[in-house]
Amino acid sequence: MRSIVLALTLGTMLVASGSAAVRAQTIVGPTTAVPSAPIGHLQPRAQQFAPRSAAEQAEQGKMSDFDAEQQKEDEELDKHLDICRGC
Repeated sequence: MRSIVLALTLGTMLVASGSAAVRAQTIVGPTTAVPSAPIGHLQPRAQQFAPRSAAEQAEQGKMSDFDAEQQKEDEELDKHLDICRGC
């Protein structure tokens, strides 16, 4: 009977000390350096952008054409809608 109680006590102490060690590791955690950024992820710089370049002008032209087309479609939709105003 004594051996069973002694074995249970020792087992409980081992489990308690093991879980305390695990908790201490989780709280403190390993010390690691800050990971570096993945290759290919670069913050753009102002020197990389050329205002009024050919590529910039082409992109602005595409955006302007798209905006003009959307404006026409919006106006056509407004004409087709029958909304009562001031009834």
